[in-house]
Amino acid sequence: MKNSIAHILKFSAITAGVTLCLMATATAASPLDEGVNSYRHGNFESSAKTFAPLAEQGNATAQYLLSCQMINGIGVPTDQSAGWAMMEAAASSAQPDASMVLARRLEATNGDKGNIKSLYMTAAEQKQTQAMLWLALDAIDQGDKAYAKELLTDAWNEGDPRAATLLATRFAENDEDRISYLSAAAEKGELRAAAYLAEISREKDDRVGAVGWCAIASGLPGHAANVDWKEIGMAVERTCTKYDEDLKPAARAQNRANVDQFLSDFFADYKAWKPWRPCAVR
Repeated sequence: MKNSIAHILKFSAITAGVTLCLMATATAASPLDEGVNSYRHGNFESSAKTFAPLAEQGNATAQYLLSCQMINGIGVPTDQSAGWAMMEAAASSAQPDASMVLARRLEATNGDKGNIKSLYMTAAEQKQTQAMLWLALDAIDQGDKAYAKELLTDAWNEGDPRAATLLATRFAENDEDRISYLSAAAEKGELRAAAYLAEISREKDDRVGAVGWCAIASGLPGHAANVDWKEIGMAVERTCTKYDEDLKPAARAQNRANVDQFLSDFFADYKAWKPWRPCAVR
């Protein structure tokens, strides 16, 4: 179970050093930093021991992460009741991730929508973009487009490409703005934005863009660290042929060569945005 959770959370390393003046003098890590570092590396027994006294002192981050461990029985015995109580304590201190987890739990159990919305609002106030998106879609449903646009703009300013896709499809006033939003979102790995761009390219008779964006929208292996161009080519044939199948053989071959370059350029500096996930350390 320990290895499984560590794999799911995909922990990454953090550093605790800081530079003071012109000297590279590392300061001692705080207890919370030490706990978070242990959590990131999957040393859950150690992180729980570090978080426990901090949680008792009311540290909301320690409460949140320790509650995740308690609820899932990771590094500590499973204790659902105490774990959820601690999650609620973290949320009551406006810890955005705890607020998100509780909101999702209420949604899954058909909880009161007012309580769900309140939790999302607490998270959104702390720049939690997942919460902003929920509130924006709710505002659209309620007919409050101005508030929805404001929330989506804030979420996009925080770097969430899903917000840019929604701004493009719901609020862009012209093709230039729409394509600008979609391109920026696709460059951060938003596959729906790439799908929209494929259709726009087809409408403009841009066969390279149509096939290229279609390939990206299909979630091809270029999204991983090692690009397998042969596999990409096979996937393009399976999913994107419709965009240039009417070309003559020579023109189609040239188009695919141009698509290869399109994809190579796209993935050269590709840095996908990582969405929020519960119990993962940012």
